[in-house]
Amino acid sequence: MSEDVALDVIVRFHDVDRIAALDRCIFSLIGQEYRPLQICLVTQRFTSTAINETRKRLQPLLDIDTSVNLIILNWENPDPTDARSVLINLGLNSATGRYLAFLDYDDAIYPEAYRLLIDRLQCTNAAIAFGGTCWKVTEFYGNIPYVKSKKFPYKGSGLRSLFTQNFCPIHSFIVDRQRIPLQFLYFDPLITRAEDYDFLLRICSQFPSDFESLGKTIADYYIKTDGTNTINTEWAESLGGYGEWEQAEIFLEQRRRMTPISADVQRSLGLKPLPYLTIRTLLDTLPPD
Repeated sequence: MSEDVALDVIVRFHDVDRIAALDRCIFSLIGQEYRPLQICLVTQRFTSTAINETRKRLQPLLDIDTSVNLIILNWENPDPTDARSVLINLGLNSATGRYLAFLDYDDAIYPEAYRLLIDRLQCTNAAIAFGGTCWKVTEFYGNIPYVKSKKFPYKGSGLRSLFTQNFCPIHSFIVDRQRIPLQFLYFDPLITRAEDYDFLLRICSQFPSDFESLGKTIADYYIKTDGTNTINTEWAESLGGYGEWEQAEIFLEQRRRMTPISADVQRSLGLKPLPYLTIRTLLDTLPPD
């Protein structure tokens, strides 16, 4: 796989009983127009039997196009209990291609998605490019999913909007690793809610970003009415869940207050660069997009 143009896609998977959803995810990756592509499936404390079963289940999909490579990495340590951030870091440590994307096991990406976003990265000086995402509200009849409706809940048009709140899910963007130093490419293991948003605050405050493709839907976020999504929705509300999200928001607000915006990013916002202009200071002095 050529490292100059190759794309690594990190897929988190924590429950072998949900492999039917993983089938859909992997099928959407096999159907990508962009090549070369490698899938890095990161699993959470799977047994060797579960890993072998997963690989065997996915092999017919991989046989559709043998140019797509699959590697499976397993987080074996008992800590942390919720390993969603360290799973990403495990995948990041294995990435070799220039481009990097993320896709959780229960979501899907459209065939043109990665080609579209990489085209944007190649024709701009951006280090990260974003596309649009919709919700697929899904009910289950036994193990059979049924999409009830399609929604477009994400509102936002650019960087100042993103600094205010996250409207770009984890599978809505691609990163150019050649334009971001290695020390920035990590997920903070201390946060397990909105961990992808924390990543975006750190990356987008330092490096140019491209939002031109927001109007093009490139991905589906499956919102399940059985309440199994980790985000709070009308089908998955709990006091415990809200408490975790409140703690995450405290963490994120500290990130806004402590993170300076680079001179290049300030100029992209039409500003004369100021020393140590933080995300919070920017939000307090300028209106959103």
